[in-house]
Amino acid sequence: MDVKIRSINTLTDLRKCHEIQRATWGFTDLMVFPYTQLISVAHNGGVLLGAYVGGELVGFVYGYLGMSGSKLYHFSQRMGVLPQYQGMGIGMKLKLAQRDQMLRQGIDLIVWTYDPLLGKNATLNIEKLGGIVRHYARDIYGAVNNPLQVGLSTDRFLLEWELMSDRVRERIRSNKPRPRAEDWLKADQYRFVNFASWEGNLPRPMAQDLEMDDDVLLAQIPPDLNAIKKVDLGIARGWRESTRDIFETYFKRGYVVTGFARSSEPQMPNIYRMERITLPTTSDFSSWETGVRDE
Repeated sequence: MDVKIRSINTLTDLRKCHEIQRATWGFTDLMVFPYTQLISVAHNGGVLLGAYVGGELVGFVYGYLGMSGSKLYHFSQRMGVLPQYQGMGIGMKLKLAQRDQMLRQGIDLIVWTYDPLLGKNATLNIEKLGGIVRHYARDIYGAVNNPLQVGLSTDRFLLEWELMSDRVRERIRSNKPRPRAEDWLKADQYRFVNFASWEGNLPRPMAQDLEMDDDVLLAQIPPDLNAIKKVDLGIARGWRESTRDIFETYFKRGYVVTGFARSSEPQMPNIYRMERITLPTTSDFSSWETGVRDE
């Protein structure tokens, strides 16, 4: 499939970004970014790039400049691909084009948020792109009225993508197979901080240990959060609350998410790898950790 990445600059395609947002996330009009905002950002240092197949817009990525102290960075606010084109590497192409544009503008850091319980996003963000996570944002967007989020708090990982780091340059050029959860489990090299009980194909979070101090630790999450939500919202909330405790605790103690392995077999968790390492940073994102509060 021939995919072309280029700027979005026609009114028809700008309006189609509305359709892509609705199709990707089930957003109501209130949650859809209007094309007027998209084009304004694109003309003022931001990014608005589209993925085209046969001349048809099938996905886009959008973001704008941010500042931490004296450090400029790019915040990638939204990337969506029409459902029938997902799983074809289009998201990777959009992110690499976004990286190229930022480097031309002299920006070497892109950050964005994603739900830590969604394995497909973690594979792209951490394993394919080489991002790292050391900040957990609790209910950062408050209540969101769309089918993918109803009933759960909007907790997010804040992912940092250091565009010129050795890690990122190695990951984006690598053709190595991505880690599989099965292989990490068989290797039995690192200890888990949490455990689950399986009832058929439905994993329920059980015990967790917040006082481990190994240099490398593993944390498991369910293989399909949305499937759990359809059956038992209470179990889905249990995963949100238990993993929130885990990541908030270990991030405060200096651990960083550096790896992810996705499961491909029944009754097999997705797995994050956390390492206790010190990484240089030129930005302070601690304000994200407080989330939003009700009046």
